[in-house]
Amino acid sequence: MTLQYTRIVADENVPKEVVDALKAMGLREVYWIAERRPGMADPDVWRLAAAKQALLLTGDVCFLPQLNERDVLDGPDVVEYSTNGFTKNELQDPLVMGFLVDWFFRNEHHASYEHVRILVEGRVRTRRQVWQYEKARRRGLP
Repeated sequence: MTLQYTRIVADENVPKEVVDALKAMGLREVYWIAERRPGMADPDVWRLAAAKQALLLTGDVCFLPQLNERDVLDGPDVVEYSTNGFTKNELQDPLVMGFLVDWFFRNEHHASYEHVRILVEGRVRTRRQVWQYEKARRRGLP
């Protein structure tokens, strides 16, 4: 699946800058929920992407509990981008998300996978907490 044949449904939590970057990449279609159908329910976004035979790009990791088996099995390919643990939202910045999404599509990773989660986690810990974690991890190794 090359870029010019790829359709994207971008959930409304995808920043405009990322949507603009996707459009500039030469994708066949980029349908942005925030622009065309703001407030659309998650299951409806999922089904729209499936009906359009589009890849769903979302920052929402809560889709699956809202869906039934048929929705999941017949659903769209999905790329989830989410961040955890950063108090200042550094990695939710559109530039970071845009960079990761650009890398993902330019390297044709979207052609190989049905469901991808790009999860960037950050934890603030003291050196003592890091060492306690490492000691516990080492004890668990054979």
